[in-house]
Amino acid sequence: MAWLWLLLCLGAGTAHATPAPRSTVQLVQVRLNDHAPARPSALRAWAQEVRLRTSVRIAHESSPVRAESPTLLRYPLLILAGDGALGAVSNVAAARLREHLSSGGLLIVDDVSQSGPSPSFDRDVRRLVKRVLGQGLRPVPSNDVVYRTFYRLAQPFGRRADVRILEGVQVGKRWAVLYCRNDLLGAFSQSTSGGPALPVLPGGERQRELAWRLGINLVVYAVSLNYKDDHTHVGHLLRRRRGR
Repeated sequence: MAWLWLLLCLGAGTAHATPAPRSTVQLVQVRLNDHAPARPSALRAWAQEVRLRTSVRIAHESSPVRAESPTLLRYPLLILAGDGALGAVSNVAAARLREHLSSGGLLIVDDVSQSGPSPSFDRDVRRLVKRVLGQGLRPVPSNDVVYRTFYRLAQPFGRRADVRILEGVQVGKRWAVLYCRNDLLGAFSQSTSGGPALPVLPGGERQRELAWRLGINLVVYAVSLNYKDDHTHVGHLLRRRRGR
């Protein structure tokens, strides 16, 4: 069974929440079905790190929106997180995603499976991407701007370190889909006491830090899709690096 949520959306809120300013990144959970959300505590922690490390304005709270809803198009950045088969995705939901991604939106996909990448999630993600965009996933080059929008990274880390590449689909010259199979949200999840909820393997806290850096890069990329290579690491994005 998959946890199917599209998360982390940029723009105003839904009709069920007070809208954030349009210059603010807002964490929004978008339902594909009625399963419980994946790694719900990760969202607040991710937003907190974005606030601490960058000058990106990001909202504290998230609000649900269904993939079939016309309001989906208000949110340029989405994350799909799952640990198994996606289940049925309606034609309306697929059409909304197609319109969203073809109009400049970004979908980040995260495999949050516990013990390793999920074959059923991987299969269904590839089918969904092909259905929505008409093309398959391919490796993101190691020198791509995604790895250098804020931090310089050699590979994608999450709670796991099973897959050494991101995959994606480009629309024009921008990435419309980015796929991580290493449980990025798991590295961000928080316990009720406020500390990390899950161990990071095999690299421990250094690997968790690298996962945070990937998360920061993805948010910065999403809010600056027109970046050129020589404009990465610009000073106005940096509030502080906390000595890291």
